[in-house]
Amino acid sequence: MRHLQSFRYLKSIVETGSIRGAADNLAISPSALNRHIQTLEQDIDIKIFERLTHGVRLTPEGEMFFAYALDQLSGYKLLRNEIANVRGLQIGKINFAVSKDIMLQPILPLITLFQEDYQNVEIELFVLDPISMFQSLRNGDLDMALCVNPNLHRGLTVLGAKNTPIQSFIPNGVPISKSGIMRMYELNGIRVAMPPLESETAQRVVAGCERSHIDIKISYSGPNIAEYLAHSSFPVSGCFMVLDGGKEPYQISGYKRVALDEKEIGSCTMTVLANDEKRLTRPGHRFLRLLLAALES
Repeated sequence: MRHLQSFRYLKSIVETGSIRGAADNLAISPSALNRHIQTLEQDIDIKIFERLTHGVRLTPEGEMFFAYALDQLSGYKLLRNEIANVRGLQIGKINFAVSKDIMLQPILPLITLFQEDYQNVEIELFVLDPISMFQSLRNGDLDMALCVNPNLHRGLTVLGAKNTPIQSFIPNGVPISKSGIMRMYELNGIRVAMPPLESETAQRVVAGCERSHIDIKISYSGPNIAEYLAHSSFPVSGCFMVLDGGKEPYQISGYKRVALDEKEIGSCTMTVLANDEKRLTRPGHRFLRLLLAALES
């Protein structure tokens, strides 16, 4: 496909900032590459590049055409992956993001389960704050994302959601008044590990403690709470959201899992989001089904 070759040439020139540099990367002569671009400019009646003393830069019209070229290259790659999937090769890549207040460890079994059927499909996992996540979704850099209590934006669509309580992991030996549920007053004076303080989950826990006049002692805030609990030399309770993707509910050795009382702190909505204009590949739909099954469990 001649036009796709032109788009690849165009992309290389933009990335290197010069025709000579792109020619070196493409293993062709600078004069041949320059003639190819000049022919393309004549064909579409657009001046794509402004020639400078050192290198080139896109004209305003060229920027518009370059965006179109990237869309075409991306669409062709998606088409090739779909054709490979139909042929049984099942290749491709899924870009998947999780918000910082969702525990990563229970999601990893979902990925390994998915790759039992799609061994040649790469899953790149990102841990993002809400602003970065929504921007990446709108830009089409992500196929889907799992987040907590999202403020929905134009261009995003909800693929699945479930209300679930915030989970707390309490060191064995620490008593609680009611089996399976922890009241806010029982956090009084206890060291706590929680997601980043700007996250929805952390804000709910902190606000609940303030309403109940609880003196909460935050020992750690960040995305790797399970790792912190596993290495802590003193008793710490962890509070975060959990997606149970395995055969059994997620547990941490040496801790008992309980839900924070929803009457005091409410529940959070774990939501799967996607760009409403970006079509999922066949492997993407399979991974989505696993996510939705975990949400419904």
